Amino acid sequence: MANNYLQPVNNHFGYEDNNLEDVDDDIFLNNARAKSPYKTASGSSLSREAPPVHSTNPFEEESVEQQRQILEERKRQIEAQTLNSTQKSLGLLYETEEVGKATAVELAKQREQLEKTSRQLEEINATLRFSQRHLNSLKSVFGGLKNYLSGNRDQQQQQQQSSAISPRSPPNASQAPQSTTKQKSPTEKYNNHPVSRLREDSYGQEQHVQMREQRRNNPFEAQLEANLEEMCGNLSRLKGLATDMNREIESQNEFLDNMNYKIEDIDLKMNKQNKDMNKLLGKK
Repeated sequence: MANNYLQPVNNHFGYEDNNLEDVDDDIFLNNARAKSPYKTASGSSLSREAPPVHSTNPFEEESVEQQRQILEERKRQIEAQTLNSTQKSLGLLYETEEVGKATAVELAKQREQLEKTSRQLEEINATLRFSQRHLNSLKSVFGGLKNYLSGNRDQQQQQQQSSAISPRSPPNASQAPQSTTKQKSPTEKYNNHPVSRLREDSYGQEQHVQMREQRRNNPFEAQLEANLEEMCGNLSRLKGLATDMNREIESQNEFLDNMNYKIEDIDLKMNKQNKDMNKLLGKK
């Protein structure tokens, strides 16, 4: 009875005992891996997805690290180029400001020369007025002497009456239309002059330079912000300097117009006095 349990009741696989052969374990495992996808009882195949493969190649991780380093290096280059560009812009702004300061100084010197020339023209005008009075006196003396020698009493009386009435002198330069601008005191001129304003801004410029020295070792964002703020300050100073220079040029243009009128008045007086002298001397 024990033998009945040991022997197979039914051969389900259809193999006889004499057809079974021993198979090596390694061959069996290799054949199991190489088989096609599983099939169901109805004959349909079941695909089995392969599990994700994690690469253990150290060269792939090194490639990612190299890309990260390349991006970091590119970022540093862009930051350096940006800071270099702002530094060049600051240098150009400083050069422009120096040129503006030199121009303002030249305008101040030019104004001093114009004021000196205007004073000299006023002195010439005063001298011509004084010489005109002497010419009038000489004309009276020569006219009286001529009438006395000719014996023309009537003409002598008329000459005396005409000599009693002093001739009206032509309008002098003091009666010339002056500029409508209000005259400023020397203190106001000094305080409102662009050069004085630049002297006051020099302290602020030194502070900006000190701040730039302190920020030199700061990170990129802080340095860039500091450069931009300094550029804004330079542009503001240049704008104020240009405005002051424009006002100074307009004031000097009005000054030149006034001097032109004085020169024309002096020219008329000199021509008139030359004619009077030639007439007294008998020249034609």
